[in-house]
Amino acid sequence: MKVNRLLTATVFFSIILYAEPIKLTNPFDSLTIERESKIDNNSSIAEQKLEDENNSTIRLQKLKSELKNRLTSKNFIFKGIRHKKFLKRFYRQNSYTPLWITDNGFNGKYSSLFSEIESDITLNSNSKIYKEYNYLTKYIKEKKEDRLHIELKLTELYLDFLKHTLYGDIHWKNFSRKLKAMRKKGVAARWLRYSPQYNLSELLLQPDISETMEEITPKRFGYTGLLKALIKLRTIKEDGGWETLPDFKKLELGDSGLNVLKLRERLTASKDLVVCQIPLEKLFESESTETEGVESKVKIQPQAQFDICLEDAVKKFQKRHGLVEDGIVGKGTRRVLNHSVESKIETVLLNLNRIKWLPRDEDERYLIANIPEYMLHYIEGGIEKKKLKIIVGDRKHHTPIFTEKISYIVLNPYWKVPEGIVKREIIPAMIRNPNYLRKEGLEIHTTWYERSPKINPYNLYWPEYGYGYEFGRVKFPYRIMQPPGPKNALGKIKFKFPNRFDVYLHDTPSRGLFKKTHRAFSHGCVRLDEPHSLLETFALFNDSINMKKSNTILKGKRKVQLNIKNKIPIYLIYLTAGYNIESDELEFRNDIYRYDKMQKSSK
Repeated sequence: MKVNRLLTATVFFSIILYAEPIKLTNPFDSLTIERESKIDNNSSIAEQKLEDENNSTIRLQKLKSELKNRLTSKNFIFKGIRHKKFLKRFYRQNSYTPLWITDNGFNGKYSSLFSEIESDITLNSNSKIYKEYNYLTKYIKEKKEDRLHIELKLTELYLDFLKHTLYGDIHWKNFSRKLKAMRKKGVAARWLRYSPQYNLSELLLQPDISETMEEITPKRFGYTGLLKALIKLRTIKEDGGWETLPDFKKLELGDSGLNVLKLRERLTASKDLVVCQIPLEKLFESESTETEGVESKVKIQPQAQFDICLEDAVKKFQKRHGLVEDGIVGKGTRRVLNHSVESKIETVLLNLNRIKWLPRDEDERYLIANIPEYMLHYIEGGIEKKKLKIIVGDRKHHTPIFTEKISYIVLNPYWKVPEGIVKREIIPAMIRNPNYLRKEGLEIHTTWYERSPKINPYNLYWPEYGYGYEFGRVKFPYRIMQPPGPKNALGKIKFKFPNRFDVYLHDTPSRGLFKKTHRAFSHGCVRLDEPHSLLETFALFNDSINMKKSNTILKGKRKVQLNIKNKIPIYLIYLTAGYNIESDELEFRNDIYRYDKMQKSSK
């Protein structure tokens, strides 16, 4: 037993003596190793990222250096580049940082620019911008290596596109020269253009091209509606447009024949004629004819019959074009019907360009006097609240196009006759008839002060102030005024907005002229059909106007000036195409001053 115990002990100690030492491990050691490995990896990534950034910075500096050398080199030829001075200044001010190219190629901005150009329906496919766009689209694919040239061409394209959106495509200097030529011929033709206050360099640098174009696109004066109408017109053009109507004296309800059929096709093409149901009694009434003194029912091809549906379509067309709405197609209506769809598109584009000349301010309240429309619109909160008929300047005395703020209203105003009217009309009238001033209720004063001394017209030798070789050698030294009264040319109310042209809104004693469709009869001022209604509108947002007191004053002849605390702008504009939101229709107006023709040839 002792021997066995000794043997067992010997074996046990032998195992201990010759066995591998036991290693105790920490369970967190593997996590520590993994963390250290990740730190090493992250460090490598950070180092690689830093190296990439350094390399990118080096490549960008190289690009900037190349761009600077190209723009500052005397030997560099700006092939196909027009805005050399602007580009040199723009890149110099921005440390020659490229807009479109990176160290790895092109950024995404140029694709955004191309998308905006493609979606702009106001651009003509033959326009300079579209040609440059097509050129660059092809050039970028074929010659990517000429990155600096593409950089400059893209910036120039974007600059042209910004100018197109901001200022339009009418050549202002050419048009201004034509206005000046008209004035030399004695026609008072005046137009003030308002350029949007944007810095082109800052616009070029904005990161989002889509947002930039949205920001600078006009929002007022029916611009969006005209764009919508332009799409419809181009769809009509793609469908073939319409044919010219043949010569005929007149077409009206009850007529029939080939010309009626052509008229129906014409109005269907322009969407003025829609399908409608004719009451049976009306159909029989329109189909009645007389044969040998006996009334009989004659079956006529419906499409060749001038029925009430066609008459309604004619009236709709006449209303859309500012014509007399009588449903009769005479010479005047036929002439307008024969304007091609291409000419309509051109007119819409022209008016879209004109809107770009108008201020972009967002006013809470404002007035629009659209001269070719013969209407005044009061807008509040973006909604038309009032619409009044107006009379504008005739073809020799154009109402000027400009913007100003209405600052005061005069009740029972004096009419201070402009010098031009005195020279051209009153002096010749006095030479012919010495009683003319007394007949018209006009007075001669030494100054414009209404209480200044009066001059007896019979004591003046009028021929010496007139025109001609013998006469007109002496300048008329006095002022002619018309005091308040029933004959006063300004009526009972005048809305004054001080301006260099000395025009304003006013009442008139000649009420019958408002019944006419075309109302270009004034010497340039804008006559109001319902001035009292407009006065009531101003009273709603001006505590200084008390309508009860104003009505009492208007019954007399005492002149009273009402100062306006909350002044609102009035825009005297010239739009021959517009979009009627209420009727959802495109409307055209007569080009009374021939500005459409002048501006179409000024591009």
